[in-house]
Amino acid sequence: RQGSFFLNGGLAAVHADGRDRDAIWDALQRKEVYGTSGPRILLWFDLLNAPGGRPAPMGSEVTLAESPIFQVRAVGSFEQRPGCPTDSEAALSPERLARLCRGECYHPSEQRRPITRIEIVRIRTQQDAEEDVAALIEDPWRVLPCPGDPSGCQVAFTDGEYTASGRDALYYARAIEAPSLAVAVDPLGCARDADGRCVSVDPCFDRPDDDDCLAETEERAWSSPIFLNPPLAEGG
Repeated sequence: RQGSFFLNGGLAAVHADGRDRDAIWDALQRKEVYGTSGPRILLWFDLLNAPGGRPAPMGSEVTLAESPIFQVRAVGSFEQRPGCPTDSEAALSPERLARLCRGECYHPSEQRRPITRIEIVRIRTQQDAEEDVAALIEDPWRVLPCPGDPSGCQVAFTDGEYTASGRDALYYARAIEAPSLAVAVDPLGCARDADGRCVSVDPCFDRPDDDDCLAETEERAWSSPIFLNPPLAEGG
């Protein structure tokens, strides 16, 4: 019964300079890292006008005296073929594949799922202890639509309030894939009324063992933040 409420594991991805252990650990130390809800979505998030003339990637902490200009690029994961690739079938028996993954391996096609939108989260610091924190956590702060092109989505945006606010701020990006079916997204199997309220249930744990309990969800990737600090006032 509890297994009906467990989700498949997510993934962590790094923008590393190589595939060896040192390169991967260096990327982790730089925070040039993003996560996904499971699919192998590609994601880049950069501050384009960082000091020094080079973009600053996700995970960077930057002192910036002007309005930031950001760019997000995302490419959806590959659509999956049914079953398992031939190398998996050659290495493992059908019984073993059934036990490990119910006969459904990572088996990508050539077609990628489209990214439907990019969401930006902005979080800013208090200027005094009495200031309402909730108003400073904007999730989402911006929603940027994508054309639904399987080749990916690229958007740019700025924050015209950054310099006037005088606050430290962080920004991170979420890339949202087109809806797809996933395991245990709706473990209660809710039937909903016109207002979205659950009016009846068909729980996964009451269904036959061969029911995968699939429901529609929007898989996603989310970046490490970019941290911005305004320069200290002279003599501050």
